[in-house]
Parts: sequence; C-alpha cells; structure tokens
Amino acid sequence: VQQASRSLQFFYSSSPHSKVDHIVLAGGSASSPGMDELLQEELGVETMIVNPFASMSLSARVKPQTLSNDAPALLIACGLALRSFD
Repeated sequence: VQQASRSLQFFYSSSPHSKVDHIVLAGGSASSPGMDELLQEELGVETMIVNPFASMSLSARVKPQTLSNDAPALLIACGLALRSFD
C-alpha cells in the first residue's frame, strides 16, 4: 500500500492530472489474497486484478482456476504473444 501511495503521489506531482479513476494490479503480488480490496480501501481508488485471459476461449486441457490464479503474472507474456495476431 505504501509503494502504491508513493506511486500515486509521484504521478500527481509529475502530471497535470489530479485524479486516478481506476487501478489495475498486475504481476505475481497482485494475486495475494485481499490485495485489491486493501488498496481500494486505503487509497480510495477503485482497484481490480487484471486477467488478460478473461475473454479468451481456453483449451479443455487448461485448468481455469489455475490460469486465473496465475493470470496477473502472465500479463506481459500474454501481450507479447498477441502481438503477432491481427
């Protein structure tokens, strides 16, 4: 929470914007239980955990719950994989 608060303070001081409407969490730490609720409560900004696979169809061999748990850490890999598609 402290690092997110500092990042927001830096953003406000280095940009013309004075408000953030939404925070999207990514990376391995985003999957920590309650992280999104804690940040939303402490910072007063709507917060959600990213899932780049949310609107993708999955193979039957993929376990949806496991993928959902790992999704925030796979955001960059997913984006890079999608670069080659039109």
